[in-house]
Amino acid sequence: MGQINKGTIASISGTTARVVPMDASGKPTAKITIPWHLRGASGNLKKGTAVVYVEFDDATGLLLGRADGEWGAYLPTLSAGDVKADGVSLKNHKHGGVTTGTDRTASPE
Repeated sequence: MGQINKGTIASISGTTARVVPMDASGKPTAKITIPWHLRGASGNLKKGTAVVYVEFDDATGLLLGRADGEWGAYLPTLSAGDVKADGVSLKNHKHGGVTTGTDRTASPE
């Protein structure tokens, strides 16, 4: 089983954090995992940030989110450049066999 708690970040080390619970115990958790979408600039976590987390009986856990309502930039953004898949440019590819109406084009080149 696990228990969902609220606390503040005591420290961050790589992809894990230690959290001080909001209850009277004040004893920091073991290292709990910070999921990918909360790491670095996207979660903007730092010491003292209020968070919600789950702690399991085996002393593992997972940070569920920020408790202050901020969400950072969870959604990845694309640069203004081009994207290519199998050598085909998203911005500059061309289609053969183009006609007006309901016909389909040929594959991109």
